[in-house]
Amino acid sequence: MKKISVCIVGACLLTLIFTPLVSSIHHGLDNSNTTTTATQSPTKRAVLIAASGGFTYWLHEILEKNDIRDLKKVLLTHGWDNDHIRCFLEEEATEDAIMNTSFEWLNTNGADEDDIILFFFNMHGYYIPTDLPPVDEPDGKDEIICPWDPNVNGWNIEKYIVDDDLAARFKTLKSNNIVIIFDTCHAGGMIDGSSDLGGSGRVVLTSCDVNEASCMFFARLHWMFPYYFIQGLKGRADLNHDGFVSAEEALNYTKEPVAFRSTIFNLLFDKQLSTQHPQLYDGWPSEENSTEELKLIEL
Repeated sequence: MKKISVCIVGACLLTLIFTPLVSSIHHGLDNSNTTTTATQSPTKRAVLIAASGGFTYWLHEILEKNDIRDLKKVLLTHGWDNDHIRCFLEEEATEDAIMNTSFEWLNTNGADEDDIILFFFNMHGYYIPTDLPPVDEPDGKDEIICPWDPNVNGWNIEKYIVDDDLAARFKTLKSNNIVIIFDTCHAGGMIDGSSDLGGSGRVVLTSCDVNEASCMFFARLHWMFPYYFIQGLKGRADLNHDGFVSAEEALNYTKEPVAFRSTIFNLLFDKQLSTQHPQLYDGWPSEENSTEELKLIEL
């Protein structure tokens, strides 16, 4: 009888992890903020970056390419110009491409204060056991993302970009309407230090908290957080029914389904009780006043 009960429970958990979940439980989220647009008709630009890590990470590559493909499709479907979207996939997502080419592309193509700029990072993330100057991390560790390393034809833990250095590059942009999205492990560490990615005129979304990993969603061949983020952009996250999806709404939409499914995923595959919690840094329109929301999609 015990074996039968265990089999039944296991089957139920597998059904939950491999079956898409429509987030009908989002009605309890805080929805008091007013959603407004940065300008009447801002130019929208996006940089989408994914680096799985090489041949042994073939499944990661499939998931990440699906994330980028579907995110780009949603943007194009809702009025974003194809010429204003730049993708760096796998071997293209080098340190130079991330730190130089992407920002130069934006700055030399007229990105200004009113433009909405979206950066999406889908790659390996970790931390280093020290807080490099400027010393700003509450846990004493800087977070990192790992670009494609041509020398090893994949990712290399010794080849990384520190959060403070990436933050410095974002300061070169003129836009006051920047959305930065990290789907990486330990992504919450990108916003916990005073010299990290936060700042006025920015909304930063992370797939998980600083001490957490980001989970796969096998049922849809996506990473879990991007899957629900993209579903939110399609309209499910429009909680105030104003015909727009803001960055803040999209993040809030992901919270409950990601927490629910990641808990099941970790129980099944890692044999531990742990949960993935998407995080939000909201500095828009300013750090002093973030009561408004930055619209990304018009439905």
